[in-house]
Amino acid sequence: MVIRKEHALALLRIREEELKKAPTCQLFAKSEEPPFIELERMNLVRMERPLEYSLTYWGRALANLIDDMIQKGLIEHPSKWNEEFRWLGSEIIMMIETAIENEDIPGPLTEGELEKRGFIEERKVEKKGTFKAINKYAKDIYEIFRNAHPRLIIDRELYQYIKDMPAGPAESSMLPAGGRFPLLMGAMRLLAFSVPTSDVYALTALGQEIKKACEYLAPSYETVISEDIMDSLGKVVDEGVEALTAEEKEVLMALAYIDGDGEILPAGEHLLEAYRIWKERSFKPVKSINIEILDAELLKAIQEVWKHHESDPSVMPTVDELVHYMFYKPAKEYKHLLEHYGRRLYQDLGYQKKEEIKNKFAEVKTVEELFKSFYEKGNKWYEKMYDIIQESLYTLESFNLIHAEEKEGKRVHYLTEYGKKVLEDMETRGMREIPAVAVKAIIIANKEFASPNVDWYKKGVDAQLIGGGEATEAGKMYAEMAYQIRRLPHITRFELQVLHKLPEKGFFIKDVYEQFDETWKEEVEYALNKLEARGYIDILQNEAIVLTEAGKLIKRALSGTPEGFANPITPLAVRVLEALSKVGTLYEKEKKVRVLPKNFKEAMKLSGLDPDTFEKELIVLRASNLIGKSSINEAGLLILEALEKLD
Repeated sequence: MVIRKEHALALLRIREEELKKAPTCQLFAKSEEPPFIELERMNLVRMERPLEYSLTYWGRALANLIDDMIQKGLIEHPSKWNEEFRWLGSEIIMMIETAIENEDIPGPLTEGELEKRGFIEERKVEKKGTFKAINKYAKDIYEIFRNAHPRLIIDRELYQYIKDMPAGPAESSMLPAGGRFPLLMGAMRLLAFSVPTSDVYALTALGQEIKKACEYLAPSYETVISEDIMDSLGKVVDEGVEALTAEEKEVLMALAYIDGDGEILPAGEHLLEAYRIWKERSFKPVKSINIEILDAELLKAIQEVWKHHESDPSVMPTVDELVHYMFYKPAKEYKHLLEHYGRRLYQDLGYQKKEEIKNKFAEVKTVEELFKSFYEKGNKWYEKMYDIIQESLYTLESFNLIHAEEKEGKRVHYLTEYGKKVLEDMETRGMREIPAVAVKAIIIANKEFASPNVDWYKKGVDAQLIGGGEATEAGKMYAEMAYQIRRLPHITRFELQVLHKLPEKGFFIKDVYEQFDETWKEEVEYALNKLEARGYIDILQNEAIVLTEAGKLIKRALSGTPEGFANPITPLAVRVLEALSKVGTLYEKEKKVRVLPKNFKEAMKLSGLDPDTFEKELIVLRASNLIGKSSINEAGLLILEALEKLD
């Protein structure tokens, strides 16, 4: 949906003709037609006959809205607008949508752009004071957007443009010169631009499938994709090729959508998926994944220890063995990890010791020596090292990259297929962090009409997930993985502190930073990345933070958990919780699952954990107030409910 000066004037022109009781608006020349064609693709106007147009229901609603806003002085008459001014576009629709998701509050990143377009009002709320929010006109625009189902017609010229263009995410300067093609694609919701200004573009989910179809089809006719063509293709799937008329079959074969036997060809497969998206308006939820440097190194360590196991069966990747592997090697081999270890030390010792910690890195030869330097008092250095490794192992298990199992009475760790893929990527492209928002820069296009903001895009480029005008092979892998993995709830002590400070809506990233000392900004950023990847929060393009349904449940479940607890919920504890629920009996009125003492052994077997780990995770569950002596309480049931929401 795109409305510039020429589109607004066209809508008002047809409206004026309607008020004069004229059946249609007749154009004087073909040269006047481009904005009318784009409005027709938006389903805001209808072509009655060549060069004659009328308003659709939603076009009339938009024309009336523009007139009302002019009368109220919220916007100037479109005749006074700059020729290139985009009053509406994907970026403005997304600004409105993110404000609606955030209790109508647009936030500083998008407030100015919405105000320019007449979509902001001041509100006064008791205890909240005066603040700026989107007005009813913004919401009416969004209603029109949601209900005006766009048309989908691709001719041979637009086909060539789509085929040749990079799919994005990419900087808008990478779009090939194409006259009005970007406007036409925006009208059909194939192409979206970034918030707050159009610095970055991406093909939408619908646009991506159309592009894939264009890469395979044969442009035998002037129109290569249309609603009629898609209907015919759908008929082949539902009723068989015999249901087609001779003409329909000829068109589908000539365009390489089907072969002579009626089998669907690659172009047809992608057009069918485009048809499904277009017809059902069915869009994937936005998910992500986050890998830190230590997580990546641990994947490598697990693989290396298993290799060593082949020559010495007594060596297996237990936590102790992995601590030994990671911390007793020369520090120079882990230069890229220094920042991670530094952050962990800052958390315990305070950021005022940053220089001292940096200097110590230059002196010591192993990470063990580093930790001994700061934790020698009380001899807690090994405990700290163990905690760091264990926390990262929990994270890897929570993202389905490793799986802990009992072997010879010990808890050992195996790489999953996903973990092997991540390790292969890290060994091919270098050990690096994969921020959640960098993956989200690719995945956000799965929404109906959205593109990443510039910060996400840059992080995607830095992480080698985006390059050359589209997602790289690594970017595609992580984007697919974000949907395929089974997440298990996990949260660290600091992440819980951040989560506790988040209301369900109405908060922005800057507001979270303000809840902590400014020296903790880096830690907060890392925590937000993890909370996003875990599926507890959704960071919107306007930098608002909204709790997901799973996030609300996790926050409620852990509301009574002390914040000083290192890992209030772990993926292994969740496995124990799941196992207990299977061997227990649910009492709905009491909101409890009672477990007979004799069934705990069966639960341990179902969890796949060794006795020692099982007992430790029971302690975690009790300390977090998720289970009692022999029952799962309401808070524990909330965790299991959150687990279902994460699937």
